[in-house]
This record gives sequence, structure tokens and C-alpha cells, in this order.
Amino acid sequence: MNSEPYPKSKQLARGERRHWRKIASPKQWQAIIEAKRGPCRVCRDERFIQYHHLIPRDMGGEDVADNIVPVCAECHWNLTAKRIGAPLSLVSGLTDSEYAYAVEKAGEAVWERLYGIEYQR
Repeated sequence: MNSEPYPKSKQLARGERRHWRKIASPKQWQAIIEAKRGPCRVCRDERFIQYHHLIPRDMGGEDVADNIVPVCAECHWNLTAKRIGAPLSLVSGLTDSEYAYAVEKAGEAVWERLYGIEYQR
């Protein structure tokens, strides 16, 4: 029986990373927010703007401008809850680069997987 304690260095070691994604620094976030200022992409309201990841972080989405869109607090909740009207309005209002980013990251059926809607450009 080994009487030595499990070393702290091994307890804290991350091991091999399986995924790599870009995580924005506070300065990069400010640049993204400046570039994405504007009304909600779903309802066009300009109050209570939050920033929504098209491809969620847990699905490999990165903190880059093409993955982040401005939405109001209510529409952000509706997108998260997958209410049909909100995702369809959002996807139809995406720029070409935002749409291309999502399709590149998650494939052609990205909108069906994320929101349960069929959408093709």
C-alpha cells in the first residue's frame, strides 16, 4: 500500500485537451460588443440587449464576432427555450458570415439540431 498522498500537481493537471475553442478576453469582448451594437435580431427592440452565441459553447462555439448576435432579454429567453418564432426570426436575419460560421461549425442541419426548425438559404 502506498503511504504517500496523491500529489497536488496530478490533482490539478488537466490532462490532454480534447477540444480547442477561442475564448475572448475582456478586451476582445468589448470589441465584439462594439461591432455588434444594434437592435435585437429577433424583435428589433433596442432595450435590454444581451449577446447570444449562435453555436453554444458546449457545442464548440467560440467567442468570435460571427458567433455572437445581439438579442433583447426576452428574445434571449425565447431562443434558449426554443420557442418557434424566435429562432426562425433570428436565423432569417443572420448575416452571410454568421450563417456560414454556424454551418461550418455544426453542419447543414445546424438549425434543426439547435432549435428544431428547418431552414435553408
